[in-house]
Amino acid sequence: MLTSQQAEALMNASAAALDLHLFAEHKPGVVHYLVLASGMADLVMGQALGIEDESGAVFEPVAPRGPTA
Repeated sequence: MLTSQQAEALMNASAAALDLHLFAEHKPGVVHYLVLASGMADLVMGQALGIEDESGAVFEPVAPRGPTA
């Protein structure tokens, strides 16, 4: 899980990369939810998966159709 300091660094770096201005009064809430989301991600990633948990979806590429004459 991210610490508050790590979440704040992530917020600042992400905002800078996106050229996004965050108002000072919004920053504590953004940090709070980044920490919260990080904790949720740890719970999800901590679940053991077996072969029965493999996705049943299969991607089969199809050649694009050419122009009709």
